[in-house]
Amino acid sequence: MLTRRSMIAVGAAAPALAPAAVRAEGAPPTPPSLDELLKAPYVHDAAISPDGEQLAILRTQVKDGKTSAYVAISRMDDLSAQPSVAFIGEQDVRRVEWANNERLLIWITFYRDDKNIPYGLWFYDTFVPIPVRRVISVDLKGQDSVIMFAGVKSLLKRGFDASRVVDYLKDDQRAILMQAWNDSRGSYGLYKVDVYTGAATLLEQGVSATDSWLTQGGVPMLRMDSNSRGTIGWVYGRAPGEKDWKLIRKSRLNELKKLHDFDVVGPTQKAGVFLVCQRMEGKDTSVIRTYDIARLEFGEVVAERPGRDFESAFVDENLRLVGGAFWDDRLNYHFTDPSLAAHFKAINRALKDNCNVQLYDIDLDHKRILLKVTGPQEPGSFQVYDRERRALEYVGLSKPWLPPQRLAATEAIRVKTRDGAEITSYLTTPINGAGGQLPMVVMPHGGPEIRDYLDYDVTVQALAARGWLVLQPNFRGSGGYGKAFAELGKRQWADRMQDDVEDAVAHVVACGKADPARLAIFGASYGGYAALMGAVRKPGMYKAVVSVAGDADLIESLAFSRREDGADSPAYAYWCGSMGDPAKDADLLARASPARRAAEITAPVLLIHGAEDTIVDPKQSRLMAKALKAAGKTCELVELKGEGHRNWSDDTWKTVLTKVTDFIGTRI
Repeated sequence: MLTRRSMIAVGAAAPALAPAAVRAEGAPPTPPSLDELLKAPYVHDAAISPDGEQLAILRTQVKDGKTSAYVAISRMDDLSAQPSVAFIGEQDVRRVEWANNERLLIWITFYRDDKNIPYGLWFYDTFVPIPVRRVISVDLKGQDSVIMFAGVKSLLKRGFDASRVVDYLKDDQRAILMQAWNDSRGSYGLYKVDVYTGAATLLEQGVSATDSWLTQGGVPMLRMDSNSRGTIGWVYGRAPGEKDWKLIRKSRLNELKKLHDFDVVGPTQKAGVFLVCQRMEGKDTSVIRTYDIARLEFGEVVAERPGRDFESAFVDENLRLVGGAFWDDRLNYHFTDPSLAAHFKAINRALKDNCNVQLYDIDLDHKRILLKVTGPQEPGSFQVYDRERRALEYVGLSKPWLPPQRLAATEAIRVKTRDGAEITSYLTTPINGAGGQLPMVVMPHGGPEIRDYLDYDVTVQALAARGWLVLQPNFRGSGGYGKAFAELGKRQWADRMQDDVEDAVAHVVACGKADPARLAIFGASYGGYAALMGAVRKPGMYKAVVSVAGDADLIESLAFSRREDGADSPAYAYWCGSMGDPAKDADLLARASPARRAAEITAPVLLIHGAEDTIVDPKQSRLMAKALKAAGKTCELVELKGEGHRNWSDDTWKTVLTKVTDFIGTRI
């Protein structure tokens, strides 16, 4: 197994990971169980110290049935040496960061209070456990522990999440900026918190709609607000020297909770100037450009890639842009330093060009880079790249019990559609699945204006572990490929978008890989809708249909958005453009509504929906279940009490994946 001393000379072949457990010589690897896939990682996070001299790796170990957390601290100039250890104890840890060169911040999740009473809320007659999230500060031995906001007992008593750091204040060794819920004001507040004592001072009070702030040098200059559903966002700016917040932009928040036309991705070294992802007039794809909040105007383009939308920016601690991130099939960057681009390409070659290499942290001289590596057969590892030595060193494997041999491989396939276009799809083949036709689960993504990638996906691996192919088509209407590609899905929910899914299925079947008599379709959100509509359009194609939080009646979906967001809102306008305008397209919307065509479905249907979903009304699944039962069809509806549209608990995910795989497994 690769240990923390394993090192690759970039340009040489990457070493293969050994199996997590000893098995008989020549015996085929075994696919992972659901418990193994969902098991918490042993390596959670890593960070380089502000002076660039030390590396902290947050780990857990299990001994005698108890899980203990600790931070391994190594010198960056000798990662092979024995690290020092800061013991954290029996805690559910998530993240680590340096408060300064002598103290660490640790993100911890608590499930019960000091009296062993579970945290949570009552929803009518049901208690829903809700964990609380906190940040503690410790010295480099794990001692002198203090919880942030220690002096604000009312905040810790009433706030479930007091773990959001806004600014690490690199020029202030004693403090960080954090936001937390101020119950007395009914909104978030921005606080300066002492990392040695936990004492907090209120600097800025948000309004009831405030979600977050963005700062420069510890000064809040942008404020992000949203409506209660998280479907409409407002960006307010306050340039250096100004006293009042001024509205910069109001727009729809997309499926990733970003403003699609004004996504702030980072600060710059120039006061009052930030980096924004934006699609310029006349441009098909989004670029990264500067925005001056004093002048309320855009500046230069700093990152652009034809045919691809930018998604984020990586900025160092001195606020210098290192690179802008976009996706091909795998993660890629536009680097401001061309020489770094060459190193990045070499790193990918060393990893056999089958992983996503994420810039995670970097020293100020840009000589050593901390990378997080993931991929279809890589749940996650942390690696350090030394530019001068051209050496890549593994420093932590998140889930060593899941080596590549036990995980299903995914490949990109190019599919010709019936009208002559081309789309990209991803096909995952189960281990030991070579040769012969296999059952296949078609898994259209949600959104619809997002996309799938070549990356590690627990749901895909859970399906493949049952011996099934998994197909993920990036149908027209998906995001990431530019405006023109996304707009090909407008008012085409039941038509072109479905054509593309069916054409991808036909492609895999024609290649002799999938058994056309053993197909299922499963999706969430828009993907759930696509699963239901696929069953309407092709009654004989699928043997099982699973919709998780999917729309079923588009007329009702639009009425819900109009009622909740407002008839003049950008969110409602977007959905009218995407689904169809109920005033003009009533027939199209009725034809595109699976609940109104339930009698045409022949396959058994499983519907799953969070009872507290505010994005897709739970009524959608109830309407679908009612229509299917009225038509005499086989249908099961599962409502998840206390759960919303996303961010489900680990226990809920296990319940859902178990239900889904069992349902499909008895039918294909």
